[in-house]
This record gives sequence, C-alpha cells and structure tokens, in this order.
Amino acid sequence: MAPVPSAVVHRFEIALVGPPSTAEPGCMTVSDDALPDRSLLLRTLVPVLGLLCPDAVACDITAAYVWGVDAYPHGTRVTRTRLHVAVPRGVRRVATQAVVAHHEPVPPHERVEVEGARITAPARTAADIAARAPSLFLATSRLDMFLSRGLVHRHELVAAARRRRPSGQNARLRAALRLSSGLSHSPAESWARVLVRSTRLPPPEPQCPVPTREGVFHADLGWPRYRLALEYDSREHHADPRARALDRYAAMADEGWGVVPIGIHDLCAQPGRLLRRLQDELTARGWSCSREDAQALRRDVLRFDRHPPRLR
Repeated sequence: MAPVPSAVVHRFEIALVGPPSTAEPGCMTVSDDALPDRSLLLRTLVPVLGLLCPDAVACDITAAYVWGVDAYPHGTRVTRTRLHVAVPRGVRRVATQAVVAHHEPVPPHERVEVEGARITAPARTAADIAARAPSLFLATSRLDMFLSRGLVHRHELVAAARRRRPSGQNARLRAALRLSSGLSHSPAESWARVLVRSTRLPPPEPQCPVPTREGVFHADLGWPRYRLALEYDSREHHADPRARALDRYAAMADEGWGVVPIGIHDLCAQPGRLLRRLQDELTARGWSCSREDAQALRRDVLRFDRHPPRLR
C-alpha cells in the first residue's frame, strides 16, 4: 500500500481528533468520542480484512463510520451489523452472514490505513455512500457531512465522482455534488436546502448572516434580499434552550427579518405545506416569478405532497 502523504494525514487527524498525535507517518488514528463503538469497529476490522484477502478494504458506510460519519439506518449498532468490504472480483468465498462484499477495485491512492485496518480514503468513501444513497436528500447530506468536517475538498469529490458506476448512481452523485455545501451543520439543514433547491423558489444561502443589535446570528438558511430566515428548531441540533432560540428570533425580527422555524415533521411529512409557507413569506417580502415558473412551482409542491422525501 502506498504511504499516505503527510499533508493528507495532518488534515484528517485535525478533522478527527484535533491536533496531530505522535502516530507514525502514514498511519492515521481516530478518536472514539464522536461515534460509539468506533474503536471496537476498527479492532474488529483488522482480523476480518486479514482473513478475507490481502486486498480487502473496508468501504461504504462501514468506512464512513470510521471517518466519523454515521450513514447507518437510525438505531443501528455498527458492531452488530454486517461489515461492508471491497474485495477483488476474483474473491468469491466470503462469509455473507458477516460481510457485505463489494466486488470492485480500490486502487492504492483510494485507500489508507487507520490503526491497522485498510479503509477507503475519505473522498472515495463519500462518493460511494452518496452514489448508493436511497434518495438525493440523503446523498447530499452525506457529502455535506464529509465537507463540513474538513475530511474532503470539493475538487477531491469531483475527481472521485469520475469513477465508473451504474448510470443511476452516477446521476445521483452528480446531482448531490451540485447541491452539496460544507456550511451545513446538520443533516436536517441539508435536507431543507435540497427541498427548496428542488423547486422554483429562489435558492437560499446556508448559514446566512443576520446582523442584529445582539450580534451577528447565522440562520440555517436565509434569503438576505427578502430578509427571510429558515431555522431548524431542534434541541438536539441547537444546544441553546428554547427561550434562547426565541430571543434569537426576536432579535432578527427587530431588524426586519422574518423567521420560519421548522422541525423534522415538516420535512418528512408535510414538505408541500412548508414550501407553500415559504412561497407565501417570500412573496409577501417582494419575491415574484414568471407565470411559467409559478406553474412549475405548483407542480413541484404537489409532487412533494404526494411523495415526501426519503430521509431515513
């Protein structure tokens, strides 16, 4: 396996554990603080990969978990489900009860070693889990998580997206790449942005600055021209108490900004209703569109009424 360039090691160490450790050059270390059982997963991977073949590489959502991105279905214990492993096409004798085998090549420049386990590099991992995501919403949020953590740069994702994949996967990956942003602080922000960008509404600005007398707040999404902000209202996302969030909204309102607070229910169960509310708020603040765009927007809203986005 080719050694990992020291600059790359430095960037990944900072993203995962803070300042660089005393690990040997070319070998990365990770912390178990962010995701449960990550160290146990690594200790499990080392012997499993060794038993499969010398070129077996942990990939897909298993590799993403090592990098600190949890793409498993909600409630899944990573150490109690099958490992995703890339193996050469000629390897057939794989214990399928323990491993999901991906018969695909992982060239040396797309793999690294983390605490003795061979793992797909962050750009390859991000591209893979986005391409295989069950919806554009999930694909985009997965890329956002890698970008926001500083694990990848956009040009690396663009390069990783050139790898040959099934046509449907390539189309989803390219679409997610166009919509992705390293400014999202949570999957819900990513989902809300994709929802709006999937319609003829004006595109919002992620982490939109809102100057107030209390300081500059950053709305999850915002339309500065129309002084409208969208805030994902979740105590899990915003550590501030509810009262502090209301103080933020009041400070924004004092500067002429409107705030549309939303929750997960708005995104997964009532996306059409949310879009209509945003349309009304934007229109009241001066936004307008052509008759053709208005008709297309109406169709977009009806489409989401009938088929809410898949977010899990």
